[in-house]
Amino acid sequence: MFGPYDLITFSQRIPESCKPYFELVIGHPERDREFLLERSPRTYMQQIRCPLLVIQGKNDPRVIERESRDVVEQLQAAGKQADYLVFEDEGHDVLKYANRVTCYTAIAEFFKKYL
Repeated sequence: MFGPYDLITFSQRIPESCKPYFELVIGHPERDREFLLERSPRTYMQQIRCPLLVIQGKNDPRVIERESRDVVEQLQAAGKQADYLVFEDEGHDVLKYANRVTCYTAIAEFFKKYL
């Protein structure tokens, strides 16, 4: 749910007030560029072996929908199972009650199907 795909682009979109904390715990986007690239999930997409459910808020300003869609498309193009659930009226969380019901029902169904 709402997971960063690329730590470099993610670090560019976080609020200014969060950047010192991000740099402290994750790294600086310029000084630690190689480290962030090495730690970014996008670096290891080809290693995913199990089905993946990606949940995204369309209006998320930090983990943007295009990157989540890229994850799903990349996995599907490689013949891997990747399901995608986008909430058109959510941001960086699922806050609306009806969306929460849909979201957690989808998670439970995903687990029932693959576990």
